[in-house]
Order: sequence, then structure tokens, then C-alpha cells
Amino acid sequence: MAGVTSQAVINWRARAADFPQPLSTLASGPVFRRAQIRAWLRRNNRKLEDLQNGPAFYSRLKSFRNDDDALAECITKVMDQLEHHKTTGDRPGMLLGRIQSGKTRAFVGAIAQAFDRGIDIALVLTKGTKTLSAQTVARLEADFAELIDEDELQVLDIMKLPKLTRSELRRKLVVVAKKQARNLDKLIAFLQEHEALQNRKVLLVDDEADLASVRFVSKPAENTIKQGTIADQIDELRHVVQDIYFLQVTATPYSLYLQPEDYEDGTNGRNYVFKPKRPAFTEILPIHSGYVGGNDYFGDFEDTDPRRRLYVEVSPQEQDALRRPDMRRISSDRVLDSPNTTGLRRAIVTFIVAVGVRQWQQREAGEKKKKYSMIIHNDTQKAAHAWQGEVIDWIFDAVIDAAEKKPESLRSLFDEAYSDLDASVRADGGRMPSRDDAFDFFIDALQSDDVVVERVNSDAEVMNLLDQKAELRLRTPYNIFVGGNILDRGITIPNLIAFYYGRNPRTMQADTVLQHSRMYGNRDRRDLAVTRFYTSRAVYDRLYAINNVENTLREAFESGAHGQGVVFIQANGSNGVRPCAPNKVLKSAVVAVSGSSMLLPTDFQTRGGAKMAAIQAKLEALIKPEWRDTETFVTIDRETALEIIDAIEPSMEFDDVEFEWDAMRALIDYYGDAAKGGDGKILLMAGTGRMLSKAGSGDKSGRSILGTTLRAKVLGPSRTKPALILLRQEGGKSAGWTAHNFWWPVFAAPPNAEPCVFASKVVAD
Repeated sequence: MAGVTSQAVINWRARAADFPQPLSTLASGPVFRRAQIRAWLRRNNRKLEDLQNGPAFYSRLKSFRNDDDALAECITKVMDQLEHHKTTGDRPGMLLGRIQSGKTRAFVGAIAQAFDRGIDIALVLTKGTKTLSAQTVARLEADFAELIDEDELQVLDIMKLPKLTRSELRRKLVVVAKKQARNLDKLIAFLQEHEALQNRKVLLVDDEADLASVRFVSKPAENTIKQGTIADQIDELRHVVQDIYFLQVTATPYSLYLQPEDYEDGTNGRNYVFKPKRPAFTEILPIHSGYVGGNDYFGDFEDTDPRRRLYVEVSPQEQDALRRPDMRRISSDRVLDSPNTTGLRRAIVTFIVAVGVRQWQQREAGEKKKKYSMIIHNDTQKAAHAWQGEVIDWIFDAVIDAAEKKPESLRSLFDEAYSDLDASVRADGGRMPSRDDAFDFFIDALQSDDVVVERVNSDAEVMNLLDQKAELRLRTPYNIFVGGNILDRGITIPNLIAFYYGRNPRTMQADTVLQHSRMYGNRDRRDLAVTRFYTSRAVYDRLYAINNVENTLREAFESGAHGQGVVFIQANGSNGVRPCAPNKVLKSAVVAVSGSSMLLPTDFQTRGGAKMAAIQAKLEALIKPEWRDTETFVTIDRETALEIIDAIEPSMEFDDVEFEWDAMRALIDYYGDAAKGGDGKILLMAGTGRMLSKAGSGDKSGRSILGTTLRAKVLGPSRTKPALILLRQEGGKSAGWTAHNFWWPVFAAPPNAEPCVFASKVVAD
């Protein structure tokens, strides 16, 4: 141990000269005992001179967690950019991931690498719940366990701070605080009370950064709009420390990244008195191979793909019946045959059968059997949860009673679930137990009382349900959680294979709804074959639109188009469209289009009678015979295209979610505008004799509706203008339509066009 002093304690800050140069670069390092240094050198097969390269926090963490190269590269890029850019509250850095895609793993890695680069303190701000705060502390303590044991690092909860000694204050510190006023006040006071900490380098990590960190409150009496309390406290926190790096982490960046560079004066005499917080850089978190997300739930799949069966439609009447007690709609004696419990009943039975199937597959493969979970999230109100819990109890009382007394009476419920799962498992290339064996597993689960139902309404209840990893504990193979908002962002629910979702506000907020998507995350792909998502068609359509918006925005980030700006346009009455401040586009009344996507109406019925005949006569005159069935594009002016859309609109009726006709008009207008690089012309292709049935008409991507040959022409890279495709369907009651034929419009942006988001509604000033 040449070069090490005989002192019992070595202070790397004060005694850097005792080590090979350039150890002085570790002037901000912690205190180590010689025995700890020897142990670390031996364990890591390192020599004393290697200490000149620092304590290598991240290399040890990477080895412990087995981080792949893509994640390690992302973490390094984040730290490189934090050092390159002068990040501030006005211009933070951003780590952008998808829902449940490993963002915590990434920012913990960034903290470790920050410590390697001379940063001493990491402040981690979490969503303002005890659950997520506890989960974050548990994750940090688990990942940094070796460093904590060696007294190189300390993880602290700001609300459980011990009185720290001087040697503890010289270690690397990670302090976790909820984004809640008392927590942040205590964090600010902690830094103010320890002057030595104010002069050390700090990394501020704002997890779930779009939540609470940016919030604006109207003050009509002062004729201003001001920041919310949490945003003010974060600003104050940054001023306490002299040298701070600011990293935001989120999967839903709409209120952060998509703000304009500068805010214009408000309307109606208001002035905006806050600063924009648009990030200085964005680093995209790579998607790992085990990730299951929106594109699995809302993609366009062939019948041979198991994901085709992920979505199961539930009637809106059923989900309304579950919102409030009404014995006329649901009663205990009719719970197994009531139309108002069809979807919930199917969801519960299929979940139990699916667990039996997966555990059989695991036994056959010699694998450890797993426990599984289901979520029922139909409403936010506790009264609704109590009613749903009562209905679920009735269902279980009925099926358990039947399982014990007349098992064969459950055959029809079981057969429906088994046949459904059999189709997706075989499409996935998997094996199924025999129908009789699976039925025995199903009856045994009910008879043995293995199914656990937990009601989760509050932070305190969730805390009681967490395991040592601060994840929801799975007590048996079959775990059903009934709850509200507390089951949203940040809560990890292991092995989730069934999600019954009924939230259906008049307008969905995209970032909030995405955070409800607990079915996303690191999932076993073999589990995906037995996974099901139950909701109404109206909710599914909105979630599809939200996922499309997310994909469009991420495409802009990943391609670099965000440097020029994602295009945001808004309806403006009969005057066409006008730019819309992107930070206001937070609602689901939006439509996103990019060069790889199309816009078309789906889930409609055609009108009948004399009105439809008049509409069709007008369209037959507008759509010229020489344009039809040429299999090539013709050029028309955009005014003609808009006239055709105006004529088609009244030919269709929608049961739930109306098609955004204004979006189609606005996008034709936008992409054809000479001021935006267009020449006022639109490409048109018209085809007749199409025979698609209504049952097969729900593909919102438009790919199966176009067909393989036409799709290749429409989405080919050679097209430079926007295109309108018109397909005349023969209609007819045998295909599920009314008697009349009708024209079906599909709009496609230019393949190289910048992403565009249209909003028919925006957040009010």
C-alpha cells in the first residue's frame, strides 16, 4: 500500500497529495478508511494507482445491475450534455422515456456517473405521494447497497433526516423529497443550515417532472398568471446552491418540452409573469427488449398476431352501471347473467384461467411459477370503488358457490375465456393445457380461496400493500386491485395481465391518461399472449388517439425535427387554422399526423334513405370519372379536396367518438399551403368496387383498409405532396352497412413532412 499514510483515516479532500496524481481531481471526494480501500481494491481487482481515476461509482453500479451498452451510452450522453449545457431552471436537461420504461434505472445511473465526475450531492424530487417516495428510496438503497455498506454514499429521506455528523456530510449524499410544500421547505432548510453543502456540486433530478413542477395559477385580481407553489420552491432551491445541474425526467413532456421559447402577452389584458422551462437538451431513453407499451396495445396487427386480441370491448352501459349503486341494473342474484356485468365477469374469469395457463406453461418448462395481478380502475370516487367492490364480491360469492356445489355450471364462462386465450397463445407459438386440465385449475383456484381482492383508495392503504422493493405485494397467484388515482404514475404493479379501465371524462388529458397505463412496462412477452385490456370503444378510441400523439411527438424528438418545431395548429372557425401554443395542447381532442401515418374516419355507420342518396349524387358529380380506378395519383386544388370532404362528412354517423373532420380539413389546408412549402395542390387517388365489411372497418391506422398494394403506393417515399385517397364501398346490409354505397376518405401527409398536431380544443388561457 505504498503511498498511503499511516493515519487510520484518509481524507481524500485534505490528503490528495498522498496519492498518485491526478488524484487531486477527487478533491470533493468522501472519507475512506484504509481497510475499506484495501477491500475495494481487492474486490475490484484494482491497484492503488487506479484510484487516480476516481472511485468509479457507475462502473460498479453497471456491473451490479448488468446495465446493457445502450443504457450506459444514454447515461453518459446525459452527463456529457449536463456538463456541456449550462442547465438552469429556465433551461433544464431532459431524460425522456416511455411509461414504465426504466426511467428510474436511468437516472440512478446518471447519479452514479455524476458522482464519478465530481458532483457530491443528488437531490431527487418525486411525485407527492408517500408511496412513490418510499419506492424511490427503496430503489436507491437497493442499487447503491454496496456503496452504502462501504460508507461511500448515503441515501436520505428528507422527512426522516438523522442528525448528520461531519464525516457523513463529507460523503456522497442522495436526498429524496416529495414535491410537496413541507418536504421542499425542509429540503431548502437542510441546505441553508449546512453552509458547506452550498459550495458543493449538486445534481437536481426532478422525477415525473411534468407533475407539479410546472403549474400556473390565474390571479385575476392581479391581472397575472403565476407559478404554483411547488414550482416556486424548486426555483428557490436552485438559488440556495451555487453550482447545480438540473435534470428533468418524464414520460409525458407535453407541459415541459412543448412550450414556446418565449411567451407572448396573454389575451384579455393578462400578462404572463413566469419564465418558460423548455429543456436545453433532450436525451431519449432507449427502449429495452422487454418493454411492452402503447404500440403493443394500439398497433395495427394481423389476425395471426396475439396482440390482435389484447383489447376486449366493454359496453359503456356496463361501466356506467358500475359507477353508482343501482340494484335495478346490477343485483346479487343476477350478477352472473346480467348484461351490466358481462365485461367485468369475463375479465375476472379470463384472468383466473390465464394465470392457470401460465403456471402450467411454467411447470412444463421447469421454470419457477409466478404470481399475477389484475387492476380494476373504473372511477376515481371512493363510493364507486365500494360499489365495484360489492359487485366483485357478489361475482366471487356466486362463482365460488358454483365451484363448490355445481362446477359444471361454470363451463360456459370458462369455455369463453379458454377459447379466447387459446387463440392468442397459439398465435404466439405457445402451448395450452387441455381444456379439462385448465378447467380443473380454474375450479381449484376458486375452491382453495386463492384469489385476493384489495381495495386501494389512499396513500396509506398502498403503503400497507408494498413489498421490500416498494412494489405492490402479490400475496397469491391471483391478485386483483380495485382503486383510483393512487394506482397511477410511478406505482409498479408486477406481472399485470388484466386491466379493466373505465375512466371516461368528457375530455381526457393526454399526460394524465398515459400515466394510468400501468399495463405498460417490463413484461414477459409470453405473458402478453394471455394479457387483456377491457374498456369501452369510446375510451379505446381516445387512448388510441393519445398514443398516436405520443408517437408523433417522440418521432419529432428522435428525428431532430423538434429543433425546427413540431407544428401545432388549432381550429379557428370558418377562417381555417391558426398556430396554437403547444403547451396548451394537453387534451385528447387532438389529432396527430406524421409522414408515416394516415387520418381517416372509423367506427361509423352510413346514413340511409333520401338524404344519403342526395349526398352520393353530389359526390358522384364532384369525383370525376376520369379520376377513378387509374391506380395513379391525379392533382387537384385543395379547394376541391375540401369541397369533397364537406360533402362526405354528413354521410357518416358515429356512436361514441366523433371523427375530427376539422382536422382533416386543417391538415389539407396546412400541407397544401404555399407558405408552408406547398403549391396549393393535393394528390388524389380514387378507387371503386370496395367490399370491406363494417366488422372489419375499425382499423384506425388505415393500413388494412387500404390493402397491401394501395398502401405501398400511398406510403412510398417518392410522394412529395399531401394525398387524399377516396375508396367507394359497395355498402349493403349483408356487410353491416346501410343499403347505399359510400365514399371513404383517407388523408396522408407527405412522407417527409414534419409532424403535425391539430387541436380542436385547447387549454383555456
